[in-house]
Amino acid sequence: VHDVFTSVAAKYDLMNDFMSAGIHRLWKDTFVSLVRPRDGENLLDVAGGTGDIAFRLRKAAPGAAVTVCDLTEGMVRVGRDRAIDQGDLGGVDWTVGNAEDLPFASRSMDAYTIAFGLRNVTRIDRALAEARRVLKPGGRLFI
Repeated sequence: VHDVFTSVAAKYDLMNDFMSAGIHRLWKDTFVSLVRPRDGENLLDVAGGTGDIAFRLRKAAPGAAVTVCDLTEGMVRVGRDRAIDQGDLGGVDWTVGNAEDLPFASRSMDAYTIAFGLRNVTRIDRALAEARRVLKPGGRLFI
C-alpha cells in the first residue's frame, strides 16, 4: 500500500477525478456534512492523503484544528503543496503516520475521519482500536 500511494501521489487527485467522473467531490462534501465540524474542535483525518477531506473540514469550521495523518510522505507533501497553492499556510497540520499506530495522544481528538482509507489498512481491528484511543469521550468516528 505504501509503495502504491507513493508512486501515484503526484497524480492522485487527477486519478480520482478521472475514475469517479468527479463524483468523489460530491461524496466528500456529503461526508463532511455528516461530520458537522465545529470551531474549537480537534479533527483528525486519517489516510487523509492530499487533503480533500481536511480542506473541506477547515472550510466548514475555520476555527477547528485539522490534522491530516497519512502513511506516505509523498501524499502528505502533495497535500501541503496544495495548501500552500491555496494560500492556506497554517490551516491544516500534516503528519506522516500509520492508522494502526497513531502518533497522537489518547483522548485528544473530537472527531476522527478515515473516508476511503480504511480499505487500505492491513489490520482494521488495530486501526479502529487506535481511533477509539485518540478520540475524546463522546468523540465522533466517521468512515
